[in-house]
Amino acid sequence: MEYLILISSIVLGAATVFGLHLTDARRVKVLNAFTGAYLIALVMLHLLPDLYEVEPGVTVKPLIIGGFILFGFFLQIAMDSISMGIEHGHAHEIHGRMAFGILAGLCIHAFVEALALGQSPDHQTAHDHAAHHFLLVSVVVHNYPISIALLGMLLQSGMRRSSALMCLGLFAIMAPIGMFVSSFTGLADYSRYLMAIVIGIFMHISTTILFESEDHHRFPLGKMFAVLVGLFLGVASVIFEA
Repeated sequence: MEYLILISSIVLGAATVFGLHLTDARRVKVLNAFTGAYLIALVMLHLLPDLYEVEPGVTVKPLIIGGFILFGFFLQIAMDSISMGIEHGHAHEIHGRMAFGILAGLCIHAFVEALALGQSPDHQTAHDHAAHHFLLVSVVVHNYPISIALLGMLLQSGMRRSSALMCLGLFAIMAPIGMFVSSFTGLADYSRYLMAIVIGIFMHISTTILFESEDHHRFPLGKMFAVLVGLFLGVASVIFEA
């Protein structure tokens, strides 16, 4: 079921593009502002505190956890150089090989994020389930505007609809593949460290979205409203889950 949930946000993104014709870069930025605020709320209120909360008999070194968070943060910077920052709403006019470079960067991004979703039968607790749930929601919410931006860019570049949908389909299956690989290769046993990497990635993406200013360093009212809604829903999600 979780594999289908991961794919559903991409399908919804495609439906949004074709049904609502939502390809305007300004509207995508507002949607990204909402997801950025929602992500940072979940990270700060649940995912990050959860990372340092340990079960009896488990030892966690904060310095190592912090190192993995930093690694994820700078890993996203490296991936941005490939994907051209589409993860946080940077739409570009693309053509030829550039489109495949962006797609490759996004596929790596989606695969790495989903590694932390893998579940090992020997390491599941009720405490872990809440973090797993919030991470799944975060990935789904985060991938929705990415799919809109990606499909819109591909179509505007002149790519045929069928080819653009194939590229979007490749992006869609990367998260399920990452989750599957983690679950069945033993990587899920290191879920705490994988979660730290993903938190670093989310921190980079959300802060980049939220701290980017428009011309003359103005913060548009539409973006501000989207941020407030995202924060409200993020806080509400954590409160009602608890």
